[in-house]
Amino acid sequence: MAAENSKKSVSHTHVWRVVGLDCPTCAKDLEAAIREQDWVSEVELDFMGGILRMLCNLESGCLFALEALGNEHGVKFYEMDGPRVPEPPSYWPQEIWIMAGSGAPILLSYLFERPWLLLLGMAVAALPVLKKALKELAGLRIGMNFLMVFAALGAVMLGEWSEGAMVLFLFTIARWLEKVSGEKARSSIEALKLQLPAKAHLAPKEGAETDVAATCVRVGDRIRIKPGERVPLDGIVLEGASRLDESTLTGESLPVMKEPGADVFAGTYNQEGAVVLEVSQTADSSRFSRIMLSVQKAQSIKTRLQSSIERFAEVYTPMVVAMAIGVAIFPPLIGLGAFSGWVHSALVLLVIACPCALVLAAPVTLVGAMAAAARSGILIRGGDVLESAASVKVVAFDKTGTITVGEPDILELIPIARCDAAKLLRLTAALEAGSEHPLAGAFLSRSNAGRLTLPKVGGFASEKGQGIMGVIDRVQYRFGASSWAMQVCSGWPGKLPAVSASCVSVSVLCDLEGPLGMVFMGDRLRPEAAEVIRSLKSLGVGRTILLSGDREETAREFGAAVGIDESFGRISPECKGECLKSFAMQIGPTLMLGDGVNDTPALAVADVGVAMGAKGADAALQTAGAVLLHDDLRRLPLLLAIAARSRRLIRQNIGIAVGLKLIVFGLSLAGMATLWMAVLADTGASVLVVANGLRALRSPRLAAKMKK
Repeated sequence: MAAENSKKSVSHTHVWRVVGLDCPTCAKDLEAAIREQDWVSEVELDFMGGILRMLCNLESGCLFALEALGNEHGVKFYEMDGPRVPEPPSYWPQEIWIMAGSGAPILLSYLFERPWLLLLGMAVAALPVLKKALKELAGLRIGMNFLMVFAALGAVMLGEWSEGAMVLFLFTIARWLEKVSGEKARSSIEALKLQLPAKAHLAPKEGAETDVAATCVRVGDRIRIKPGERVPLDGIVLEGASRLDESTLTGESLPVMKEPGADVFAGTYNQEGAVVLEVSQTADSSRFSRIMLSVQKAQSIKTRLQSSIERFAEVYTPMVVAMAIGVAIFPPLIGLGAFSGWVHSALVLLVIACPCALVLAAPVTLVGAMAAAARSGILIRGGDVLESAASVKVVAFDKTGTITVGEPDILELIPIARCDAAKLLRLTAALEAGSEHPLAGAFLSRSNAGRLTLPKVGGFASEKGQGIMGVIDRVQYRFGASSWAMQVCSGWPGKLPAVSASCVSVSVLCDLEGPLGMVFMGDRLRPEAAEVIRSLKSLGVGRTILLSGDREETAREFGAAVGIDESFGRISPECKGECLKSFAMQIGPTLMLGDGVNDTPALAVADVGVAMGAKGADAALQTAGAVLLHDDLRRLPLLLAIAARSRRLIRQNIGIAVGLKLIVFGLSLAGMATLWMAVLADTGASVLVVANGLRALRSPRLAAKMKK
């Protein structure tokens, strides 16, 4: 009853860093022990991330209660956001001294033929293992420590003292190697977080500059970023200018110029001059922090394969133990050999009864893959997204803002009479400089890019829905709709040029003598779009489609220009989802790439929803399973390449974990396996699985091509 009341009390969410976890089985045992406590409502322990999330009913003292459990399981807890910071893992822990204390007597026993030294070496190695084995028995669990002690005792009873000593000695080495490889895997993820400075240079308008903790800086404060430093907080440039490397957030290798008014993000690197920022987000709300939080949450989301492996691991150990008992008893009873030989084979089976290597097969690879994706400017919300992305056969694109830039641009300048393209741009840009029309920015951007000197405009006026007019060098000009602009001149000379389906606006420049030229305006294709379609085909995508709300002919023209297989126009948001369902039934798993609110139904329906993150709508970003943090389409095939490689590595890991144990299993039944061979196979599988899984941290070749 007291437990029920405790469960109903107000719970507080806590996140802890866990240091000292040896293997997934140990993590599962610790999670079970925490879950049994009356003051815990919910608990989730991520072994690969070394993170514990829990709902605790204690108002205070949660850490002290956890530490008591930690001491029993040989781990330590640290508050993720508290003042206590875990020290870097030491690779000279207690295990090193135990290995030395047991290994030396065992070696000397072989050199000087002193059997009693074997007993000494065995005792030194057995003490910590026996202590953990007794705790496993007290908790009614058959763990790896119990199995090793049982195997060593069995070897001694058979008169194999040297083999019993080697089992415990090699098991100590095994645990140390697993701990080192596990910490290496975790540190690869932690390296991302170390790119965020802990301190900021507070630079008030009045008073001296001081260094303060980044977590103490408030929105609206001024901070200075010196050359060669990383930005600690999101902000807006107030003073100075510099080039910043934003590759940690966007994967973009080229530095970006930041001038007053520009947004600057935490975690980016200041390459040149000093700048002063006005802080726009607190430390825990910065874009970098949100990405890291998403990566942390993603680590705890299990794929279907992961869940299947873990369910199998739950029955694997009892199944092997039962098999070992059968091997020890039944063959001798039917006259297939002596008890001692079959008992030895049974002990070998007990040593390989730990499923750690198999349980590690998927998570270590998925965590590495998500870290590699984050470095390349791709935020993946969970391992399940990677699992689905590896099987994609249909890729669907939205048009505006996805395969196109999403902003109006000058498609073509067509001189008609008494004018060339340069003069046409100079005159129209000068007139548009005084306009507030959404298309005006395209003219100014083009003129700035060409470093044109714009003439002064007098008598500027605009007529809503028609165009603008003004006097330049004593000449009256009109620029806008052809019927309105040509009211001041004699007429149209010749035939109207053909207008592309991608053109959304046609404007004419006229003076009193007649039309001077035409300007076609519209959305422009992203320069990398055609390359991306080719890359998707090379990665095994069977069909690419374009789903657009624009006219049918416009959709077909844009799709054909980049090599998309099928294009559909006048598609409503709801119809996009239905279209994806149809393709999924006909061809296979689908992926949708979009950026707007109208794309959210399709993003939700697709097996994998991907949003363009730089300018994407919030609804699209929240619905998508993955986000391209930089508006570069080449990150889409990179996502599929990372997913395909992670699937390949997971399959290799499963083969390693199962294959080594099957070999030892076969050798044990043939009477050819020794206990130390079984220990090496069990440990070797775990170490090889972690090492192979960490290959996922390396960026695929596509990432290298993107930086060229």
